[in-house]
Amino acid sequence: MFELVRNSEMPLVDQICERVTHLVRHGQLTPGTRLPSIRKLARQVSASPFTVVDAYDRLVARGVIESRAGRGFFVTPRRLSAPLVAIEALEEPGSDAMALARLCLANSADIVAAGSGFLPENWLLETTPAAVLTRLARGRRAQAFLPCPPQGLPELREQIATRLLQHGIAASAANIVTTYGASQAFDLLARILLSPGDTVLVEDPGYFVLFEQLRAHHVRLVGVPRRADGPDLAALEAASRAHRPRVFFMQTLVHNPTGSSAEPPNCHRILSLAEQYGFAVVEDDVYGDLYEGRAVRLAQIDALRHVIYVGSYTKLIGPALRVGFIAADLGLVTRLIERKVLSVLSGSTLLEYYVYEVLDGGRYKRHVDQLRTRLARMRRDARAALSAAGLEFDAEPGEGMFLWGRVPDSSVSVDALVRRARERSILLARGSVFSPAGGCKQWLRFNVAHSTSAPLTQFLRESLRAA
Repeated sequence: MFELVRNSEMPLVDQICERVTHLVRHGQLTPGTRLPSIRKLARQVSASPFTVVDAYDRLVARGVIESRAGRGFFVTPRRLSAPLVAIEALEEPGSDAMALARLCLANSADIVAAGSGFLPENWLLETTPAAVLTRLARGRRAQAFLPCPPQGLPELREQIATRLLQHGIAASAANIVTTYGASQAFDLLARILLSPGDTVLVEDPGYFVLFEQLRAHHVRLVGVPRRADGPDLAALEAASRAHRPRVFFMQTLVHNPTGSSAEPPNCHRILSLAEQYGFAVVEDDVYGDLYEGRAVRLAQIDALRHVIYVGSYTKLIGPALRVGFIAADLGLVTRLIERKVLSVLSGSTLLEYYVYEVLDGGRYKRHVDQLRTRLARMRRDARAALSAAGLEFDAEPGEGMFLWGRVPDSSVSVDALVRRARERSILLARGSVFSPAGGCKQWLRFNVAHSTSAPLTQFLRESLRAA
């Protein structure tokens, strides 16, 4: 198929990626062509199977090839998609945060999605086989097309409650309300817990879409700096004393955008401050399943007294499966159901059955285990490639999907860098949108699954060296 150069400075993994990409782009490997198996290619090029696995993972992430469960790897079919410049020509979306959200959802194979919040499509399809949907359509679950109970599908809520108990969170199906992803969960909670003018604490940096949701409810956002071990406790206490907040929104594990996780002593102190100053804590745990090892969550310590727990399967199973949930005390559950009915009547029985089937069949656990391994490898490689291009990272490696990198030269305008990148169909996520006060101006968030591509690293290297 091709030969590798043993005495080259280019690693063997990069050589395989470059050779396969060249063959695809020049028509020697046409769309739909099946590639050699991992072991066969390893024998052909005299490399280890691990090297080929790493190369195939990178090529899948870049959209050059795709993995089909049980069948192997194939050249990705060509897709018609608008180039990024056409997407950028859309009507002004109203804010940097909304622009980033819309571009992340544009779903174009022509974009280097380094700033995206989503995993590569083929990584997700492996856990959602068409056979599940076929079984539902053929009537195994005849009620899948009927209205869903407002609180959520009972079978799914039981499944979620079982998983929470495995995490040490004392919750039953009665404590759970399903939602259209975590975004609807946050909106429902804001409508119930907050009034215009209330003070809300959020992490800085933190989840930028949440900030926009909260601003739409006309509340005051006060940022609490996020450290490697969790929120800055001194700043949290000072803000609690000065502002008497109603709610603190935070991510305990695998934080977006930094990848850090709060240490247990930090968690205990947060709950102590919540009790002392009378605010609720909304724990966003949409990435918690990517945490490696024994985790400590706020809801595990608190038993849903001061903590309202939000989870979602959208990020790790697939963006189209808008299924999340809230776990809370029974009094709040009643209000959540009422607000959900007024908002959307009920959820989707079809989607909730689908997620239930994936969880119940054991696919989800296998999928998450595989994701952790893939992301750890891609995180290592992306960090090395981006560091070589001129970015700086904190000493703590973090976990999960995201890397939080700093442009060290303060004379470099990150805003201008992001604009130039989009002209080359590279999506970058500027750090300022992740700060409620517009800080973090020299930072960028990278999705590790999309951040080892040569066009991205070459663009950054050229731009930062020129500056």
